Amino acid sequence: MSSFRLASRYSKSLLQLAQEKGQLEAVKADMALISNTLKTSRDLHIMLQSPIIPSDKKEAILTKVFGSNVHELTNKFIVLLTKKGRESFLGEVAGAFISQYDLLNNITNVKLTTATAVDKATVDTIINKLKAKENIKEIKLVHEVDASLIGGFVLTYGDKQIDTSARKSLNRLKTLVDDDSYVKAYF
Repeated sequence: MSSFRLASRYSKSLLQLAQEKGQLEAVKADMALISNTLKTSRDLHIMLQSPIIPSDKKEAILTKVFGSNVHELTNKFIVLLTKKGRESFLGEVAGAFISQYDLLNNITNVKLTTATAVDKATVDTIINKLKAKENIKEIKLVHEVDASLIGGFVLTYGDKQIDTSARKSLNRLKTLVDDDSYVKAYF
């Protein structure tokens, strides 16, 4: 089974259980903590991937790291993953859970990349126009600066992308100049 399907199935089950128990917000916060911890702790990530370390040791380590910091339901879920030998997928499951939570609550993830740092008013203007255009209710925004854009911005959400960067315009112009088919037509 692919890691994506596995993470999706486990996270969907946890989401449904958390909803039934009325602990959805607490488990979502726990999954965000787990995801961030695994992204920032290389050693923990490597330990979970290691086939040499036995499952009971991994379970003990995970309990020490997350035990008192997460809800009881999340602790039980971590133990279940470990007993099933799926602890190496914990980060992917946490990410899939957050994605499914966002989908359930109609939260759209938006990435705004600008050539230079921009003020909050400019970002708000772009986001408000996007909300009006696409009929989006709530947005989770990630803003990055990428000087290679030269100017303008790139807005990515869902499976769509709006690219108003100078880099794209210059690349399009370069492609037109490099394509010498207009020259061949006259000879």
